[in-house]
Amino acid sequence: MSVHEENGDELEPNITPADPLILIPAISEENVFKKTNWISQFSGIFYALIASFLFTSSTFIIKQLGIDLLDALLLRFFLQTTIIFLFALYKHYTLLSGTIWQIFLQIFCCATGAVGLFLFFLALRYIDLADASTLGYTRVVWTVVLSVIVYRERPSIGTLIALPLTLLGVVFVTQPSFIFTSKTPSKNNVDDKLRVLGYAMALAFALISAISVLLFKQLISKSRDIKPSVLTFQFSLSMLIFLILNQLYKIFYLQITTSFAYLLSWRYLLSSFVSIITIGAGVLTQKAIKREHPAVFSLLGSADILYALILQNVFTSIRSNLNALLGSALVITSVVVLGISRIINERQIQKKMKQKEELISS
Repeated sequence: MSVHEENGDELEPNITPADPLILIPAISEENVFKKTNWISQFSGIFYALIASFLFTSSTFIIKQLGIDLLDALLLRFFLQTTIIFLFALYKHYTLLSGTIWQIFLQIFCCATGAVGLFLFFLALRYIDLADASTLGYTRVVWTVVLSVIVYRERPSIGTLIALPLTLLGVVFVTQPSFIFTSKTPSKNNVDDKLRVLGYAMALAFALISAISVLLFKQLISKSRDIKPSVLTFQFSLSMLIFLILNQLYKIFYLQITTSFAYLLSWRYLLSSFVSIITIGAGVLTQKAIKREHPAVFSLLGSADILYALILQNVFTSIRSNLNALLGSALVITSVVVLGISRIINERQIQKKMKQKEELISS
């Protein structure tokens, strides 16, 4: 949900709430001739891979501890919201500004971001982390597809190739019974209907997150007064509200009271600590965004799927079948195709701009 604002304040703490979606910016004469040294490129890759590992491993650890992810995230989002709020006060930022339409878009942006992430963590109750990560990462492709529809761009060859690969990958991961008659029995003793619900939630997260990214990009590109950190604060506050409402739902509707023994148990305390660490992962993500090409950064994000597969197959008794592995590979391939297509397209634009500059100077 976070993107780097080229002309923004360098000190602005754009704490990434979840796996970031980078909608590759349009090429301009200002950034065409910007040179990036090898050290900066290497550090960007390093930061991105570490951040990806921290996000995935923290979710895996909390799930293995048997703690509800929505419970473990409560302290993290409380701290994250507080940190960004204090920073906004220090910088004298307005927490909700702009025209009526911009205010509506801000509310819709943070709401979609929070709902999407909430659905992702709910999906993990019913499906494996590897499957959820694969379906969730299709958001990169959906973001590009939606940008073609919203901005009426002509779809590139990369987009036309990536879309069917993504859809095919989704089919192989979910393995619907009307296609895969010899599907592997349900894992973790989860009912088939609940697994379908989990798959639907993960896909809904991908689509809703894509919408949130487009809104985020629209807001920060159209108004210099709307800061990325303010949008991140709005998202964090929305997510905190959802988490609190979830607790109230458990207490008053499900009649489940959270005891102090549970809150003071080593499992819950460890889960909360692991969750807080992901705030640092968000900082690493922002550093990676500043140092690495957006297309390359999007490709590195697919490491989430690889990390999830490794953690699941090495440290649990759950083994991914061949169809699920093939589906994950197809999703990763679709993202690679998109990234390579965008890089080639940018190089062609850069070449034309340089030729234009040479003609003007001569």
